[in-house]
Amino acid sequence: MSAQIPQPNELHQFLVPETVWETYQRAKSGNAESQYAMYAVYRYGRGVDVDPVQSAAWCLLSAEQGYPDAQTALGVIFNNGEGVEQSCTEAVKWFTKAAEQGDVYAMDNLAAAYYYGDGVEKSFAEAVKWWTKAAEDDHADSQLKLATAYYLAEGADRNVPEAIKWFKKSTEKHSRDAMRSLGKIYREGDGVEKDAAEALKWYSLLAKEGDGEAQFIVGEMYLAGEGTEADRDAAINWFRLAAEYDYDPALEKLKELGVEE
Repeated sequence: MSAQIPQPNELHQFLVPETVWETYQRAKSGNAESQYAMYAVYRYGRGVDVDPVQSAAWCLLSAEQGYPDAQTALGVIFNNGEGVEQSCTEAVKWFTKAAEQGDVYAMDNLAAAYYYGDGVEKSFAEAVKWWTKAAEDDHADSQLKLATAYYLAEGADRNVPEAIKWFKKSTEKHSRDAMRSLGKIYREGDGVEKDAAEALKWYSLLAKEGDGEAQFIVGEMYLAGEGTEADRDAAINWFRLAAEYDYDPALEKLKELGVEE
């Protein structure tokens, strides 16, 4: 499982050697935020050499005091085995503590653990539960993962309308994967009524983001009059754009149409 780590806040990002000593003194006195800052100091080498063992030790002190960012970070540390013995079970333990305090990174990581069965018994229901919580808190990655989980699920777990809902939410943050999935769903009529015009809409948005495959698909749809009136010139323009992005099928299509690049 690839775990996400919370980004250090401004205090931790801009620590300079002159302030590290002051932070260390506060951390040694038991200040949880400063202990988390010391984790960041050693993780990123802020005025000191990078030291995964020291980083993990400070993170543990902060996490044990209930500091959610530290709990999430500690989960990642155990997940990756950075300065500690690798343990997915320990990772899940700390992700759970942070998730229960509302940390969206922890929710996302915990959901992934349940989805893949890393350190905990695999559970689609638990994965969806935690991804939904994070997605509703506007966590972009969780929105895409939730949509994908619903879309790829089998049997009763599969829920294409919910997948579409979260794919659309994800497109608000310009997720190319979400745009591609929506185009595919509507073009193929996968779990919904086939809607070529809606498919063209999403593929066009993706094409405008510079995606060669989407540009080629839009070209195909214009050429065939799929979801729009047939327009050979528009199709050729899209094929040319895709060719500029070195999308080989577009080069072949231009040759097939007898058009120079």
